[in-house]
Amino acid sequence: MNTGMLPGHMEPQKGEEEMLLQHLGRLRSDAVGAFAVHVHLSDLRPGNRQPRFLGIAKRSFDEFISGHDSILFTMYNADLVLMCRKVPIEDVDPVIEKVKALFSEDPLVQGETGSYEDRFTTWHDLSQPDDFRALSAKIKEQEAAATIKFEKDLDEYKVQLSATDQGTPLAPANLAAIDQTMRSTQIADIIRNQPVYHVIPGKKGAIVFREHFIAMGELKKRVAPNVNLFGSPWLFQYLTETLDRRMLAVMSRRDLGKTTDSISLNLNINTIMSRDFQQFHESLGEHTSQVVIEIQIIDIFSDLSAYHHAHDFLRERGYKVLVDGLSPIAINFFDPSILQADFLKISWGPEFVGEEKEDKIADMRRIVSRAGKHGVILSRVDSEDAVKWGATLGIARFQGYFIDKLVAAVSAKSGAL
Repeated sequence: MNTGMLPGHMEPQKGEEEMLLQHLGRLRSDAVGAFAVHVHLSDLRPGNRQPRFLGIAKRSFDEFISGHDSILFTMYNADLVLMCRKVPIEDVDPVIEKVKALFSEDPLVQGETGSYEDRFTTWHDLSQPDDFRALSAKIKEQEAAATIKFEKDLDEYKVQLSATDQGTPLAPANLAAIDQTMRSTQIADIIRNQPVYHVIPGKKGAIVFREHFIAMGELKKRVAPNVNLFGSPWLFQYLTETLDRRMLAVMSRRDLGKTTDSISLNLNINTIMSRDFQQFHESLGEHTSQVVIEIQIIDIFSDLSAYHHAHDFLRERGYKVLVDGLSPIAINFFDPSILQADFLKISWGPEFVGEEKEDKIADMRRIVSRAGKHGVILSRVDSEDAVKWGATLGIARFQGYFIDKLVAAVSAKSGAL
């Protein structure tokens, strides 16, 4: 079941600017032997500022702090400030180098630690009044900016929360009742579709296939308006298998023989091997070649053996297989072409703007090439930046609201698609 439209918000947490300023206030009268290292993680490229990377960077200081008179403060913009007192500087260098190594390909880390060219860190000798004033002024400036940004982020979070996440948490106690309601709820009218286009510059886009999915917001209103369906991904995963069955039942009533268009369905591996899928398969007759089955990468990695079995099962019956949920970062760590799918779908994110280092781009181009130039799809395309980024890698197939608008505009000028 496609859950790509599910909300994924995290409540913003305040930074520690105020605590740091209080700490500096206590040091003001006796700062002998004290110094600070300001680690400018906020200046990393967007792709390197993802929460999991920042979390690893912060945890890298744990062992150092436990063995020295030091405190680490986390700013709202993700910067770190390490406060030390009577700590040998040579003890600090290794932990800074360890953090720098996490972001070794980022331009920010170029330069020797503590040198004039070092843009990754700024060191302050707090026994020197000028250094003390400079750090205090910088943190006050960041506190003011953080207050404004935090309030804005909190307002946005509340809007998202009220729109999608309010209600009683999904729990084992209400799971069975909701599942039963889903089994009998009308869904045919809330099934949506979004095309994947093959885009050629200056020409109209050609539809590769149309992905069909259930509008989750509408479904929530019908089956559990007072329950936060998406608060527990693991419990919701149980419900997606029921949604898979409902989707297959609806789609089996559609006659693919009346069109040459292809469709795609996002299904769990368990569903593919079920009796419900067999009934869907029988309803298709000779039209299985018009159906693409999308499988989430998380589902695949939870049981690779089951994936390979499902993959062979589908291919033997004429279906095409698509691996969904890939990210540009993920394909830096493994080559998805080994999964032998007909299509690979990479999810775009604005954090990948600026990831233009030549060796990394060359590696990703090779992955795209191995998968076949017609086999890679860039999804969630919401801006021109996404299209340009994909084109840089040799990708020509796109899915997303921006590409929908772009193709519609070209079609309006040159005739219907």
